[in-house]
Amino acid sequence: MAVNIEIKRPEECPIKLDIPKIASLKKLSYGVLDSNYRLEFNQTGHYTIMYKSDCIGRGWEVWQENDSVCMRVPLPNTESDIRLAYSLAKDICELYNINSFIVDDEIVPFEHMEKHISSNINASMGAVTAIGNQIRNGEREAIILFGVTNPVTIGPAEVEEIGGTMEGFEKLLHRLQSMDVFYAAPKYYQLNDGRVFGLYFVGENITTVIPCNPNPPYVKIDNLKGYYVHVPDGNDVPYEEFVSVAMNMGNYDTDHIIVCLTEKNLVYFAENSSVYIDTDKKIKGRYWGRLIDNGNSHENKISRMELSAEELSGYNHLAVFLRWAAEHNMLSDKLLADFPQLPQIITDKEKDLRQIIRDSAQFGGKLRGYHFTKPCSDFAKSFYVFGEEGYPACVDEYAEKVLGSELYHCDEYKDEAYLFVSYNEAYYKGLSKYIDKAWKKYNR
Repeated sequence: MAVNIEIKRPEECPIKLDIPKIASLKKLSYGVLDSNYRLEFNQTGHYTIMYKSDCIGRGWEVWQENDSVCMRVPLPNTESDIRLAYSLAKDICELYNINSFIVDDEIVPFEHMEKHISSNINASMGAVTAIGNQIRNGEREAIILFGVTNPVTIGPAEVEEIGGTMEGFEKLLHRLQSMDVFYAAPKYYQLNDGRVFGLYFVGENITTVIPCNPNPPYVKIDNLKGYYVHVPDGNDVPYEEFVSVAMNMGNYDTDHIIVCLTEKNLVYFAENSSVYIDTDKKIKGRYWGRLIDNGNSHENKISRMELSAEELSGYNHLAVFLRWAAEHNMLSDKLLADFPQLPQIITDKEKDLRQIIRDSAQFGGKLRGYHFTKPCSDFAKSFYVFGEEGYPACVDEYAEKVLGSELYHCDEYKDEAYLFVSYNEAYYKGLSKYIDKAWKKYNR
């Protein structure tokens, strides 16, 4: 059930609106939904979702069709969203210098707007009440509502929290969708024999929402083998085993729990749970400890932001830290046993250590705690962090020193000047001095 609103721009009106301008009229946030109905923030599409970030409900769709701005308000919805959608429609009308808009094929002048708002609120209240009654009476176990940021499953606990009121409904939707969590959804892959499996991706120390029992709720998938979770460092774990081991932080909604992967969890998965998905045969997995830095994310900036920097420059500062640790005999026995030729590679002037970090199985583009001795790993916990005195800040400071302030702040570099410093011996010597200084301070 939904309400459709249309605001027609008069032919003589010179004002033309785009999605960002429409959102700015009410200081609204916006985005588009992906295939799993999760919001991609600050993106626009054929149907863009608008909402108020301090009161996240179900939002409403906005799009442009010919000379009209169109909106679709799903019901049930929160009272705040309903009132905001109508108020936005009125603001657009005033910009167009007209005093009415169309609601479900009916012309609605401003003076009749409140009647429609009240009708939509009452319809929402009726739907919320019906959902509560159906779940309490056992007619339905739960119902999925598509929210702004992700789907929300309403079950007995949520019905109790709503308490049969529109205010309770609004508070529930905002509480869940404003949580600082990653709402995971599966990607589907096909094996050589035609079977399909679903794969969830869960990172370390990332508070993540996952289903208690995964299933494809929106599409029918034939020949589904099952579900797995892909965890660092490239280990695939059967879903049921993952749920039984991962640190459970409680329920998100009726169908979902919140998990956070600890280092202990990841060691267990690597040593006991990693499998070949096609055969489900257990294998000895890899785990190199907590993440210190991910060069892949730096490299991705170059293509995503269309920067003219060298592709490997995303690994410049990772290579400096790794070489510094090697020169101070702080590579771990685990790493040296698994990658015995690494010390020789580091001293070989013909080898590019950045490429080794990106492409080797031992690194996979990342620096992790178990790559280093415990003293060095502990040092990285305090120094290799974002902050005024952390290593990333040193990388930026050194970049400005080398490039000069004018070039460092130029538009071409898009606030990513550290990616444009040449990687060479001078770079290593200059940046490693910051590590030396921090190491001395750390050991006082």
